[in-house]
Amino acid sequence: MNELVAEGRLPNIRERFIENGVRVRHAVSSLPTSTYPNCSSLLTGRFPGHHQILGNFWFDRRTLECRDYMTYATYRTADHHLAVPTLYDWLGDHFTVSIAHHTHRGATESIDGARGFFWAWALGHYMMADSRVSVAMEEVIRRANRVGRWPSVLLTYYPGVDEIGHRFGTHSSRYAEALVNIDRMVGEIASHLEQSGLAESAHYVLVADHGMVPAGQSIDMLEWIQAKRHVRIRRRAIEAAAYVGRWDLMSGYDAVGGVDAGRVAMVHLRGRRGWPYRPDPREVLDFIKVQPPLHELPAVQMVLLRDGRDRVRIVSRNGTAVVERRTEKSDKEYRLAEYEGDPLEYLGDETLAAFVRAGWHASRDWLAATATSRFPDLVPQAVELFDSPRSGDMVIMAADDWLLYRRGEVAGHGSCLARDMRIPLFFAGPDLPKGGRIDHARLVDIAPTILGLLGEASRLETVPDIDGINLADELLRAAVP
Repeated sequence: MNELVAEGRLPNIRERFIENGVRVRHAVSSLPTSTYPNCSSLLTGRFPGHHQILGNFWFDRRTLECRDYMTYATYRTADHHLAVPTLYDWLGDHFTVSIAHHTHRGATESIDGARGFFWAWALGHYMMADSRVSVAMEEVIRRANRVGRWPSVLLTYYPGVDEIGHRFGTHSSRYAEALVNIDRMVGEIASHLEQSGLAESAHYVLVADHGMVPAGQSIDMLEWIQAKRHVRIRRRAIEAAAYVGRWDLMSGYDAVGGVDAGRVAMVHLRGRRGWPYRPDPREVLDFIKVQPPLHELPAVQMVLLRDGRDRVRIVSRNGTAVVERRTEKSDKEYRLAEYEGDPLEYLGDETLAAFVRAGWHASRDWLAATATSRFPDLVPQAVELFDSPRSGDMVIMAADDWLLYRRGEVAGHGSCLARDMRIPLFFAGPDLPKGGRIDHARLVDIAPTILGLLGEASRLETVPDIDGINLADELLRAAVP
């Protein structure tokens, strides 16, 4: 994006967001850095471990449900499985509209153009699928005229650029064209708002749900585990409606596994006591470390596993560590314990090494301290990921240049490295400093910040335990270089 801006190929993004908006210098998505978890985090202000959409594919051992959103029949079903309210629910008395977004629970209107989108996608016209958003704006205007007010929130979604990244790579001409197409959509949407007399009152947010990492090597991680650990792995969704049917089916498997977007794998193990019970952390650790060691594969950056309450163990070829969480005066704090080797590569920076050795720190302090590191925001997010009963017994994070499945793709996302985690994030509006900068933000901050920009921040008092914060005041005070 930065390169295309410098070449003058993204004039609308440059004018609307870079020159006349506020840029977050270091913005991060949520773990795992795949589509459905982060689209849900965007709308709920919660990490995946708290809103319960743990992946594009997930398994719940309590109910033996196994869901896969990556088919035409299922890609719009995540709404049914979200465990918490969305931004639209918070604004239930407002008029809100979602365009082309699979996750839209609570929105007053959802315009997905499913039939036209399907044919564009099926024929490989991914930019055409994204371009339909502009056509849908005319329908938004018609519906706004019908109810007599403009939407308080209008979300537009562009999945085509992601698919092009996977298939053709981030440095391909096709990827550049997809971003140019997004820039054109920004210009057309802004034009619609200006023609509707809303130019002086509208706020804009531009964000991606995750990074996109080029990869030249691949391994079928689930096939490797099946062969080397002699287990039967379930990789597909379970369609049985009755629990007894799911139970009968799962009796034939030792594990359930899924790979999201190429660069993160979640594996659930049946364990010695059967599917209703999580295996003991020692059992999972032995599964990882037995010869040949999973964590020493070149494709694996690290493996995360639950290590008891409020503890997550990190295992990698570069060392091990334990992330611990505690609550002090109602605020969460985190530290790295049992740090052996340098699995997170924090010790090479004197300032960051001193921060780690100092022990307990608040979540936002970890974000600020690690924002420019190779593993930004990993410490707090690792523990929050394992709060969900749907999280795997082990989560395998891909190394640079690797995909964990073989599908002929040349880029992916999902892992915990900076290129997976870092995202563009801009805010613009009539009262925000032009060309301003703030230092840090998370994807989960967007929904509460929208409430702040709408003058509805008081509604957050009725939304307990969200992970995001309202950045509206910070945006208003953003420094201009």
